[in-house]
Amino acid sequence: MNSCQFVESNYDCSKCRDFGYTFQLDSNNHEVAVPCQCLSKKQSLEKLKKCGLTEVFKKKTFATYVCEKPYQAKAKHKAFKFCDNFALTNSSLLLCGSPGAGKTHLGIASMLKLINDNVSCRYVEYNNMIMSLKQSVMDEENFIREMDKYINPRVLFIDDFLKGKTTPTDINYIYRIVNSRYLKSKPLIISSEKTIEDILGWDEAIGSRLVEMAGENIINFDKNTSNYRLRKNMQN
Repeated sequence: MNSCQFVESNYDCSKCRDFGYTFQLDSNNHEVAVPCQCLSKKQSLEKLKKCGLTEVFKKKTFATYVCEKPYQAKAKHKAFKFCDNFALTNSSLLLCGSPGAGKTHLGIASMLKLINDNVSCRYVEYNNMIMSLKQSVMDEENFIREMDKYINPRVLFIDDFLKGKTTPTDINYIYRIVNSRYLKSKPLIISSEKTIEDILGWDEAIGSRLVEMAGENIINFDKNTSNYRLRKNMQN
């Protein structure tokens, strides 16, 4: 008896014994597999491992986002609302404006919330993405495989979008990614120091698609927004 109890305790879920499914009889007395309540959580944890975030970034949740000013509370509320409505809207999220305002933090917090809701997400830093594509362009098979990393995820978070100088080749890569995701209704989370007007002025075809995909989910941090990251480092 004690031996049986010991074996049972080795399972994270005693209901399905970590199989992910339980078996029940349907109306025709046939045994069918039914997803266990633990399955969704396991899938979320697996998605978190594959999302591309470092352990430090995984701590950037809504709970750890500090709201010292009203604009920060408003931005946090809007990002949280984006997550709550995601299943219905399938919308993108744009976080634009001043550096150090908390755009990356809110973007990651939103991404982590979606993952917790069992939505697959991938994080990539803009310059690293462009560099990886340029390095693989001479090998067509490798280039397609690299491009698929940014086209196929359910949600893609591009951090520091348009950071630094861009070339015509960069525009071509970005358009291909954005347009492919636009046509496939696959949302983006974008953080950028550029304003919406800057992005539209840089390339209207890309900018207009991003704006349409985001709809109401555009968070702007204006030029008067203080640099929280810089202020925090000066205090330490």
